[in-house]
Amino acid sequence: MLALTLGSALVLAPSTPAAAVRATEAVQTTPATSFRVGTFNVLGADHTAPGGNRKGWDSGVVRMDRVVNILGERDLDVVGFQEFQPPQAARFQELMGTSWQTYPGLDTTAGPSVNSIGWNTGVWTLLEARTLPIPYFSGAPSRMPAVLLQNQDTGRRVWFFNTHNPADVRGPAQQWRDAGFAMEVALANELRVTHPDAPFISLGDKNDRERYYCSVAAAGDLWSASGGYADASTCSAPKGGAIDWIMGSKNVFFNTYTRYWNDYVSQTSDHPLYDANVVVPASAPPAIDHVVVVAVPGLTSTVVSGFGADVAEIGRLTDNGASTTNARTVTENTGPDANLVSLLSGRRVFPKRGGHGVGAKKTLPSTVHSSAGQYISSIFDLAHNTSHHTTFAAARPQAGIVHRSWNKKSGGKDPYGKDDGTAKIDAVKVARDDATAVGWWRDKIARRASQLSVIELSGVMKAGLADGYTGPEYQKAVRHAFRRVASIRRAIGNQPEMNGTTLLVVTGTGGAQRAKGSATWAQSYKVPMWITGPGVLPASDLYGLNPAYASPGRTQPAYGGTQPIRVGDLANLVTRSLGLPPVPGATMDLTQQFSAFDPLAVPGS
Repeated sequence: MLALTLGSALVLAPSTPAAAVRATEAVQTTPATSFRVGTFNVLGADHTAPGGNRKGWDSGVVRMDRVVNILGERDLDVVGFQEFQPPQAARFQELMGTSWQTYPGLDTTAGPSVNSIGWNTGVWTLLEARTLPIPYFSGAPSRMPAVLLQNQDTGRRVWFFNTHNPADVRGPAQQWRDAGFAMEVALANELRVTHPDAPFISLGDKNDRERYYCSVAAAGDLWSASGGYADASTCSAPKGGAIDWIMGSKNVFFNTYTRYWNDYVSQTSDHPLYDANVVVPASAPPAIDHVVVVAVPGLTSTVVSGFGADVAEIGRLTDNGASTTNARTVTENTGPDANLVSLLSGRRVFPKRGGHGVGAKKTLPSTVHSSAGQYISSIFDLAHNTSHHTTFAAARPQAGIVHRSWNKKSGGKDPYGKDDGTAKIDAVKVARDDATAVGWWRDKIARRASQLSVIELSGVMKAGLADGYTGPEYQKAVRHAFRRVASIRRAIGNQPEMNGTTLLVVTGTGGAQRAKGSATWAQSYKVPMWITGPGVLPASDLYGLNPAYASPGRTQPAYGGTQPIRVGDLANLVTRSLGLPPVPGATMDLTQQFSAFDPLAVPGS
């Protein structure tokens, strides 16, 4: 989706005219961007020409027809081609017409090159192109391309680099490979500085396995689509031993990496095609390193609006951040269990519609995965899999499903870099009451900062169930809850690593509950939401900041058409804020466009 101009429906304090100008005139930042990338040594035409060393093979021109078929079959958007010699480049251009572009391709104005990057022109637009003189046989420089492409749907810019480093077939070539690897690292680090909002992806036949990976991964702060782990002192190369590579900077995330090899490919080239899905997260303020989410089941928008400025913390959250009192639960169930899991997973409820399943039946399942019939990823998965420390605290026994679902026994594998294990939550506490839960969390983060914390305060709901959501005990419980929010805020300020780098989210996860008809009762599905922290536009209305969403009045819309802001939208705001991709399988805010940020605080706006 193209970037949208922010609407003028923003509600602002009179003292913030600059914020009003930014909100009404700036554009929303780059959403999450997904595409498919590959690397393919297509076996140069001279190898199969008369006198070549591949006797009995079809010509490079004939084999290029197969290359085109393979690209279509694999649905690729960008490919690094090695041994892409002029007869093959010409045939490719003839077959693809204007639907694909290559660089350098047949462009020899700066000298010949037999390595090119190709891209689908219906997806990408070329912004900049260059070549680097990478050492090849005997150290002779060979032009290797780098291109800056812009995604036409999202506006995301990405650098792609493609190399073919020399093999040892003409004598030892390790010194030339090493020199080329060093130049690749230098390029990655240069572009990180000059184009901080543009990820870097390196493709190619490196003619090297572990040594290549260990040369570039840590020094260039890159990781491989095929796995592996490296830091300043450790290197563990991916298993499998391929010499063809797909590498990327840490702000790109790879999945479904495939070595594509069958009879058809083996008649096309002596190399497999390697491909992967790529996701680049939406941009966010770079100052955010930590997120704390406070979930308050039973909190109604009516009681919040009734308090007005009477509760200091409500006023502080409203004045210092982005908020609304008209957010929504999931439509199927307004209860605390369903909406807590939606907040964590970004999913609706019913499994047949891609939901997490919690709340689809009256009984609480043993794990979220058992209710869905499949593994359900969460914000804890993405944070923990990228070596972030995670914490969960609650005082409601039913919230124990969170621990059971993402503990060592039930959690999923880690696909990114270092294996951080299957237990996705590092510290968990289901306490006897909110005071104990918050106190435990404060003690934990005082000793070690947590990049992701989720805290559920259940006292409001307990009082509401006992007091009818309108009586003095309920109102007292709401006041207590916001005192605890203030305590959480102060604890963040007292933690040196988290002070000034933490996004604080406070949200209702279901309003008033009654025995029958909660799903159609506005007091039940209408909830408040506040977001404060670095880059958040002060005193702003979340609907004004997000014109793709529509305030629903008193209704609870179904999932078709323009949507209200829902509790589940927070999942991908959390991942976006931490520089992570959307939660896999999420059904809400798939492109991470839901925002609380001042666009001028976000790179790429």
